[in-house]
Amino acid sequence: MVEAADLNSFLKETVKTLDFDGDIFVNWNKKDRQFEMELTFYAENKEATLLTDTLGVESTEPVVTFVDEILIYDKNREKNFDADDYLVCLPYDGKNGWSLAEAKAFVSYLQIVLDNGESDLLDFLTDDEKEIFELVWSEDEYKKIIESYMLSLPNPNNRIKYPKF
Repeated sequence: MVEAADLNSFLKETVKTLDFDGDIFVNWNKKDRQFEMELTFYAENKEATLLTDTLGVESTEPVVTFVDEILIYDKNREKNFDADDYLVCLPYDGKNGWSLAEAKAFVSYLQIVLDNGESDLLDFLTDDEKEIFELVWSEDEYKKIIESYMLSLPNPNNRIKYPKF
């Protein structure tokens, strides 16, 4: 796992370690004390399948682009976002950031979500039975991974803190 001085560094360095053919961008919103992680998937639409996006726009473009976002927010501040706009909204504990167990679990589970997403997108493009493609984040699975790291790490409560600026 990436050794990071703070949560911003951790997130930016983590994306470099993930096995993913798309793009991942991390945006730190200092004013709202939030991080947005944008996940962009690309897939070849070899059969020029007619696709309709969530806005009702139809396309047969040769390359399909799918974008979703993860929001990481300070649980101690007023929520100024719509959770429906994100794949998942994950809290951190103010200046204390995330525990090491939470950080490791995030990386592990994000890799699973990315792997499943790439596979599911390809299935969606080649299987006429599949009508909808969307990423899936299971809070239960994520919590199980956190619990597993809490039991297996020597110092699971060490912190990756919110950056000082």
